[in-house]
Parts: sequence; structure tokens; C-alpha cells
Amino acid sequence: MKTILVIGTYDTKSDELEYLSACIKKQGGAVIAMDVSVLGEPSSPVDISKHDVAHAAGSSIAAAIASNDENEAMQIMAEGSSRLTRQLHLGKKIDAMIAMGGTMGTDLALDCARALPMGVPKYIVSTVAFSPLIPADRLSPDIQMILWVGGLYGLNSICKASLSQAAGAVVGAA
Repeated sequence: MKTILVIGTYDTKSDELEYLSACIKKQGGAVIAMDVSVLGEPSSPVDISKHDVAHAAGSSIAAAIASNDENEAMQIMAEGSSRLTRQLHLGKKIDAMIAMGGTMGTDLALDCARALPMGVPKYIVSTVAFSPLIPADRLSPDIQMILWVGGLYGLNSICKASLSQAAGAVVGAA
């Protein structure tokens, strides 16, 4: 059984992330869930909490909130999540990663993908995939970007189709 690291903001996208995780499990994979949110709490337990992520960056959620700057807070979470992603891979605890997000979530996910060596499957389900907002030099050479069609409108049939295809892709690649 291959283990997939699922990265996302579980405070606002828990339904979508839980659906993605369920699809991965249904296809024979195991999941480690990493919450990279700052403000809210996940609706169900995750394996790696936002507090763990901030701590890995040498900071805290309280410091991220106190910065009163969304970009600065996400930089803390990006640093912590990329460090944890690398540690999980080096510890042979994950075989692939998949992350989900909008503009800032995609930026964070790109840092996590760069933390993994060439050949480790890296998937990002993004509302800004293939956008000029993502400079080419931010992309790992072996990354797979999947457009998150309908991702801004909750867990609907279009979103479910995108997420189930993404789950199949990452499990197959792993």
C-alpha cells in the first residue's frame, strides 16, 4: 500500500480534502493529512495539525495570526509544510504528495513539491493551474498540475470528478 500526503486548508476545504482522501483510500492508498490553515479548525481530525506545521517553521499559529498579514502567515505555513514533507519522505512515510488550493495554497504546495526529489509523484489540484500567476521557475520538472474545475463552489459534481481523477492519478503514479 502506498501512502499519499494530502495537503490543504482543512478549515475551509475539509469537505473537498476528505472526499479526495476517501477516493485515495478507495483506490488502495493510505493517507497522511496535513492541515496548513491558519485561522479555523478542521471539521475532523488530521494527522499533522496546523500547529505542527507552524512549529516546524520555528513559529506558531499565534505568531502567524499576530502578523496580521495573510502572506506572512502563509509563508510560515509554507516553510513548515515543506520541511515536514521532506522529513516524511526521508523517513519513508510517504510515497507521493497531493495538495489542493487556490492562489496562496498553490504557492505553498509548490514549496512542498520542491522539497521532494525528482521522481516522487507530486500533484497539485489548483484553481490557478496553467495560469500566468505561476512562474515557470516555481514548477518542479516532474510536477503534475490539475485544474480544480468548480473548486470555488464547494463539493459539487464537477469538483468531485476533478478530485476523483486526481486521486487516481496520484495513487497510480505512487
